[in-house]
Amino acid sequence: MPQRHRYTYLMLVIGFLILPSAVALLWYHFSRDPNLRPLGITEQALRAYNGKGEGLEIVAIVDWAPGGGRAARDQFATTLRRAFRAKGADVRVEFRDGQGTPRVTFSVGKTVLGPYTVAAASEGIAAAVQAFNMH
Repeated sequence: MPQRHRYTYLMLVIGFLILPSAVALLWYHFSRDPNLRPLGITEQALRAYNGKGEGLEIVAIVDWAPGGGRAARDQFATTLRRAFRAKGADVRVEFRDGQGTPRVTFSVGKTVLGPYTVAAASEGIAAAVQAFNMH
């Protein structure tokens, strides 16, 4: 097989591999549909594109005492995420330094709910999900 034909076949194979991605990326630039960017897709982008929530998210801001322990803090964040998932919503958990008992404040857009104690956080979860669904 001549050297020239090898390069032709190599270029054809490369073209067939790259062409679908290039076409999808080109179409994304025109339509702005995030479904056409599989490596850059996010839930916020999909919600904003579909008109559901305009990229709105629930943020749980936890005032945590510095001596509270890393393991307990991670466990509390996991518990919050599971509670929101059970209600069909996602939450972003942020920690900041606090004093005394831990308190949770939920933020949904401009709506701020709380602060709630850890024992009363379930009331805040229900209220945050309702506020999220109202938007």
